[in-house]
Amino acid sequence: MTFNTGVRSGEGLTLSNEGVMEKSTTAMRKATEGDDLLGYIYPHLPMELFLAHGLTPTLLRAAPGVTSGFESSLQTFACSYVRNLFSLRSDEMLEHLMGVVFPSNTCDSLQNLADVWSFRFPEDRVLRLTYPASRGGHPEAAIEYFAEELRHLSKTIETVFSRPFVAEQFDRAVELIIAFRQASQTLYASRVISPSVISYNEMTGLIREFLTIPSPSTVRPVQDAANKVRMAEGVSEQTEHLEAVKQALTSGNLSGIDKHIPLDDDGPRLLIAGGMIEPQSISALFDGASGVTDSTIILDLLSFGFKSVFAKPVAPQDDIFVGFAESILSAPGEPTQEGVRERIEFLCTLIDKLSIDGVIICEQSFCDPDQFEAPSIEKAVSAMGVRSVRLPIDPELSDRARLEGRIQSFVESLED
Repeated sequence: MTFNTGVRSGEGLTLSNEGVMEKSTTAMRKATEGDDLLGYIYPHLPMELFLAHGLTPTLLRAAPGVTSGFESSLQTFACSYVRNLFSLRSDEMLEHLMGVVFPSNTCDSLQNLADVWSFRFPEDRVLRLTYPASRGGHPEAAIEYFAEELRHLSKTIETVFSRPFVAEQFDRAVELIIAFRQASQTLYASRVISPSVISYNEMTGLIREFLTIPSPSTVRPVQDAANKVRMAEGVSEQTEHLEAVKQALTSGNLSGIDKHIPLDDDGPRLLIAGGMIEPQSISALFDGASGVTDSTIILDLLSFGFKSVFAKPVAPQDDIFVGFAESILSAPGEPTQEGVRERIEFLCTLIDKLSIDGVIICEQSFCDPDQFEAPSIEKAVSAMGVRSVRLPIDPELSDRARLEGRIQSFVESLED
C-alpha cells in the first residue's frame, strides 16, 4: 500500500505514508546514536524533564502494516491505536527504546496497555505518570497533586537510568522547546490566514520530525519554515493579524481574533477535530481524494498536531515541578482537565472566528472518548449552520478508499 503524502525526501521524491514512518524512524536512529531514547505515548508530557535527565524523549506513534500474535492479550475495548502500539512491541520494532512512559488516569485502553505490556514484557522498563482526574473547582489542588507525581517520575528516572536531573540541561531544554513551539505556532497561525503559504503535510511533517527527535537539528527546519512564511505574500502584510491569531490560539482566548481578517483562499475552509490521530494520515487521505488538496485544512485539533504545539512553556519558579504541572494542565484540549462542554465551546468559537465552512470529525476506531464526543460535536456544529462529516479511522487506513470518497463528497458539497 503506497500513496502520495506530499512529503519530500532529500532527493526531491514524494514519500508514501509508510515511507514517512520509515524515514522518521531511520532519522531518529541516526540522530540519536549513542543517545538514550525514552518513549512516551500521551502528548501532554514534559519533554523538558526527560532532556534534563540526559534522555531523548520520543513520541510513539502507530505505524501501518504491523501484525502481532498477542491481540488476544488486550481487552475488547482497546482502540486501534493501542493495538498497533502493542503490535509494534511484540514485533520487536521498539528495541531502540530504553523504556516507555505510560499515562494513568487518562484512558482505560492506555491503562490496560500498560498493564499487559508490563506482564508480557517484564524486561522492559515501564514508567507511569498519573494525571489528576480534573481541575474542577480546585485547580491549585490538581497542580499540587500533579507536581508530586512529576517529582516522583523524575526520581524514578534517576533511579532506574542513573541519570540525575541537571539544571544546565534543563535550561537548554526549555530554550529548545520554546523555540519549537514559537516557530510551529507561527506555522499554524499563518495557515489560518493563508493556507497556501505552506502545505499542511509539510508543516505537520516538520513537527513530527521534532517530536520524534527533539534537538537543535530538528528545530532549525521548523524555525526556517516559520521565518519563510512570515515573509511570504499574503502573510507579510498581515503581521498584526498573524500575531493576534497566534496569541489567541496559544492562550485559548479567541476574543482577540478579528473576524474581518483578509483571508487568502478561495475554496472551503475545513477544521479537523479528533484525538490521537496522525495528521499526516489525514493529509494522505486528502491527497488521495480526487480534486481535493490539504490546502482546505485551516486548522486541526489533533493530539499529535495542534494539542502538541499550543502549550504554554514551563515558567521558571522555585519549584520547577509546579511549573511542569501548570504547563501540562493548561494545554489546550487536555481531556482530563476540560469537560466536553468546554472543548465544544472552544470548537464552536473557532468555527465562528475563523470562518470555517465544514468540520471533519475523526474517530479513532474503538476509541470511547472519540466515539462518545462525536455526536455532541456533530450536533453543536449543525446548530451553527455548519456541515460536518465523521471519519472512522485507524492507523492502517484499512478503509481508505471509502474515507477518500467521503472526503471528496463532503468537500464537493461545500463547494456547491
